[in-house]
Amino acid sequence: MAEISRVDYETVDELHDRMLQYLDDRYDKSSGSFYFDATRPIAIEWYKQKGKFQDILMQAFAVTATGKWLDLIAEDHGLKRASGESDESLRDRILQQKRNPERGGSITDYERWALSVTGCTYAKAIDFTRGIGTVDVVVGGTVADLIEMVQEVIDKRKPGGVDAVVRPVRMQTVPITVKVTGMDKEKAQEAITAFLRTIGVGGTLLVSRVLVAVIAAGATDASMITPMQNFTLYPDAQMDPVVTVI
Repeated sequence: MAEISRVDYETVDELHDRMLQYLDDRYDKSSGSFYFDATRPIAIEWYKQKGKFQDILMQAFAVTATGKWLDLIAEDHGLKRASGESDESLRDRILQQKRNPERGGSITDYERWALSVTGCTYAKAIDFTRGIGTVDVVVGGTVADLIEMVQEVIDKRKPGGVDAVVRPVRMQTVPITVKVTGMDKEKAQEAITAFLRTIGVGGTLLVSRVLVAVIAAGATDASMITPMQNFTLYPDAQMDPVVTVI
């Protein structure tokens, strides 16, 4: 979810002080006085209600909504949460729809159409893969018949004459060997693997980022043995890393 700071409302003390300003100065407004003690609970409740109002407001936007409120926003865009789908996955699909309006068959349209299928949590369209007028749509998700479901939707929506094929994300094996000093090898391997999981389909493995990840986990030194240079996956591939720590 996007990191959006809450509005800094007045504190309870600030609210209370402002309330007391409306009271005639001939009355005792000091702490412990009748008027101070009588208005303090109102200031506390006022502060709480302002916080609740902000919580309600944040549930009205896809970037900050959660749970059932996010489900309602999804329904507004013709989407539905798949069984077991996380808020972040559903949020990504909603924002994909909102930020990429249909343009008559652009690449983002194919991704939009694919993500409209319940159970499809990832979609990437690649054009000209098999020549002019061809589009491959690489998808991932949580249902067994996902390919057929997405293909049916795209066949109905694509422009005439376009050869669109839906296929699953493929795994690309990438051997990775890192020399690590000052850290348990098993923990180093866990740190490296955790970082590699953040690389998306068709992403690029940056050698420097691997080393930063293992140093941040506690190693005193680290060097990359393989690959020696930055490595980019195939456009339709997810990394299947084989990590060796020496």
